[in-house]
Amino acid sequence: MEMINRMRKNRKGFTLVEIIVVLVILAILAAFTIPTMLGFVNDARDKAHIAEAREIYVAAQSIATETYATTSTNPTGLDGGITKPSGGAYTNSATNSALKQMLGSDISVGAAWTVTVDTGKVTKVTYTIPKTDGTPGTRTIIIEGGKTTIS
Repeated sequence: MEMINRMRKNRKGFTLVEIIVVLVILAILAAFTIPTMLGFVNDARDKAHIAEAREIYVAAQSIATETYATTSTNPTGLDGGITKPSGGAYTNSATNSALKQMLGSDISVGAAWTVTVDTGKVTKVTYTIPKTDGTPGTRTIIIEGGKTTIS
């Protein structure tokens, strides 16, 4: 009998209940941290798209300023050389656009933009991108009057 009692005391390791308790604690921690991490990823994507929209704004303003300073007309290089009236909108549809050449491959695939120029100054940039969270549709970023809005 004494030998059996010694064998029971010499057992080392964790019991099934202890292992289950640890797994439950890890599951609870994961339930709190995973949604938080996904939120960080979505915020980072939004900030990247805002940066892309601002890059379009800066590139368009560069072309508009250069063109207006040399010709005193609204720039034609934003949309493949097509002259638009004051306040006209320039889009990314032209294949030989100076704006497209300046931006290169920095813009997201499937994105579209419209730049509104008035007397050599970019007044509005509308940047539309496909949603990245798996749902259908698009997101629109508008830069107008120094304010950036996302919808």
